[in-house]
Amino acid sequence: MIVTICALLILFLLMKFFRAKKTLPGPWNLPILGYLHKLDPKSPHLSLTKLAQKYGPVYNIKLGSINAVVIADVKILKKVLAKDETLGRPSLFMIDTVFENKGLVFTSVDLWKDQRKFLANFFKTAGITKVSPNRKKWEMLVTNQLEKILQVMKSQTHGVPVNPSEFVTQYANSIADVLLVGKQSSQEDKTVTGGEKVASVTFRGPLNFMPFLRVLPYFKKTLSSAKQSVNKVRQNQRKLITDYEKSSKDGVPNLVEMFQQQMSHPIYNFDQLQHLIYDLFMTFNEPIITSLLWILLFLAQYHEVQDKVRQELLEVSRGETVTMDDFANLHYTRATIAETARIRTLAPTGLPHSVSETICVEGFTIPKGAMILPLLWAIHMDPNVHEKPEEFRPGRFLDDEGKFFEPESFLPFQSGKRMCLGKEIAQTAMSLFVANVVKDFKIERLDSSALDLTGVYGVVLVPKPQTLIFKKI
Repeated sequence: MIVTICALLILFLLMKFFRAKKTLPGPWNLPILGYLHKLDPKSPHLSLTKLAQKYGPVYNIKLGSINAVVIADVKILKKVLAKDETLGRPSLFMIDTVFENKGLVFTSVDLWKDQRKFLANFFKTAGITKVSPNRKKWEMLVTNQLEKILQVMKSQTHGVPVNPSEFVTQYANSIADVLLVGKQSSQEDKTVTGGEKVASVTFRGPLNFMPFLRVLPYFKKTLSSAKQSVNKVRQNQRKLITDYEKSSKDGVPNLVEMFQQQMSHPIYNFDQLQHLIYDLFMTFNEPIITSLLWILLFLAQYHEVQDKVRQELLEVSRGETVTMDDFANLHYTRATIAETARIRTLAPTGLPHSVSETICVEGFTIPKGAMILPLLWAIHMDPNVHEKPEEFRPGRFLDDEGKFFEPESFLPFQSGKRMCLGKEIAQTAMSLFVANVVKDFKIERLDSSALDLTGVYGVVLVPKPQTLIFKKI
């Protein structure tokens, strides 16, 4: 009798233990390859979203030698990324080779904490944070760069078809140049020249997950090409850093100037500065350039939305130029920018995190050493959260009073302590560009045929090159 009772008690405790720690569901994985062979290389976010629909919002998948946990639920993702145990980045071969644990984005937790503290101070001094006393100087810097681009657009477009990428890229680069090195660089000396290629090769491809492939000729060439591109970028960086100006004409201090004041500390060396500038160029520029291209395409596709944005701008902004002060009352304009960020998530699979110690969230156990993949695409396109998510509806970001709001399920810059640092810069640059371009130009398609709004997956989800017509109003 006693033996029976003990056996039942042990069984009860075991069942309770396993119920408390759910085994993560997921697809069957092949040895060595894992599930890599089943992911669509052109749209891995769509493949991962289908798996979430089958296995639930948290599931396990093997990517080569990497044990990954995919999270497609906003509440669970926020809880996971809020933990100190998930502050790290996973060890991925190409990323480790290119970034060398330097810079900001793919550094160890200790270095990231130090550099984030430094950047927080820089952002406050430069006026980027909303509470900074230099906020107006920062906005003036952005406005000055915007006015230059608007003048170029007015003189060069004349209602003829153009690829907006050129104007948008010049605008984003000019802001980053002045902010980081104190002056605009020449076209041939752009710090980010080759940067997009480096990032694309680094973030994509099987070498991150199966590093043994580097001995094969094809992947050996891929690795060599990435290193050559890195060297070219760093040569350009060295020239820019050496020639930096101590302050911009707009009175905003630049990053190189403030970094060099810290060079008595060991980690504040020239190599770290190069990596930091590269990371920040990509962190600032990619969201601004890609997001603006998407917004322009959606405005050209949906004329009724564009007209409504323009009407609001004319009613609210009385000056020649729309300013950030106007945005407190530009609810539909803000909603349109936000809806574009939702329907075309900039980073569909987010930036990965690593787990330093086993954690348990919502009954799911995520083991030490796992890589967290925040599936932002699935969150933004979840029909249970966003009604008819495939439809472009800026109104979903307006409350019953017609005022702009951001729902919990909206994560354009990810979440947690290590969320994208470029948020405030990107929002200011994008808001001013969109508002002033729509106020000054009517954006049209070449003909009545629909634009291609599918996008190409790379470092971020970028729109395919397309031409638009900008008619001066």
